[in-house]
Order: sequence, then structure tokens, then C-alpha cells
Amino acid sequence: MRFLGIFFLVMGLWATSVSAEQPPAATEKEQKSPEQQAMDQLAEAGLRQALQAIQRTGSFYPFGLVQAGDNVQAVGYSGDKADAPNMDEWAGVLFMKLREISKEKPDIDLMALFRLHEITGDNGEKVAGVWIQVDHRTLPSWVIFQPLVKSEEGKHELGDMVYYATEQPLFEKSGD
Repeated sequence: MRFLGIFFLVMGLWATSVSAEQPPAATEKEQKSPEQQAMDQLAEAGLRQALQAIQRTGSFYPFGLVQAGDNVQAVGYSGDKADAPNMDEWAGVLFMKLREISKEKPDIDLMALFRLHEITGDNGEKVAGVWIQVDHRTLPSWVIFQPLVKSEEGKHELGDMVYYATEQPLFEKSGD
């Protein structure tokens, strides 16, 4: 039985807007380069898939998306579920696999890696969320964390997204 590899290949990948607190203003969007907009769209598409998986099953196994032109493909674990490494191990293996793909396929412009992650909030409470690393061949790599915050009713809601640059890009940049 194939695990999640087929699942992500069958799932439609589309860029749907997922807003944090407020949607970006038109002027902000106009200031972004086409490459930055493409990074946002790829991150949003994968985040949408991750959130749908969390809603259905309560979790998801780390996966990647690679994009060449308008063609987006999923990269995920495709072995037997019983043989699957734990999520953290697979995220590390997947990171290296995406780097390898970027070397082998120079037509790939964008890549993103998606995994569950947990942080400790200011109040010491653990907060789970979706960790996204998105990278463009010619731009700096970014990490986005979409927290899933428990509401007073005990349900999880989307918290404010956190963005930060990372020094470990998916594409090997000049000087890496």
C-alpha cells in the first residue's frame, strides 16, 4: 500500500488565498515581484492542502511542492506506512531530496517544504502549526509558520502567520 505519495499526487493543487489577520493591501501586492508572488502562491497552495489534511485526519506527513513554470508537482513519502520514518526524520530526508531535485532539474523555479511543527508560546504553552519553507531559485528562502491556536471553545483556529528568512535554502545559492 502506498502512503501519502499517491494521496498528494491525486489531490488537486491550486493556489487559494489563505489570509492571516488581514488580506494584503493591493499596493503591497503591486510592490511584490512576480517571483515573490509565485512564492506566495506556492506556499498558499501547499498550506491549503496541509490544513485540509489536518481537518480530515488531525495531521499530515511532511511533503514538498516543486514548480517549473506553471507545472506544480508534489514530492512525498511513497513507501509502506509501516516502514515510514518518523515525521522529523522524513522532513530532514525530504529537505535533502528537494535540494537534490533542484540540482538535477534546472527548470524548477520554486520549491516548498511543509511539515507540522510545534513552538512554545510567550506564555509557555505549546502551539502546533504548519511550518513552510518556500524558496525561489533567484530569491532568498523564507520560512512561514501558521499557528493553530486553541479558541476558548477548544477548537483550533488560524493564528497570525510568522515570517522569517532562513539561512538554509532549498536551492543551493551562489556561495553556499
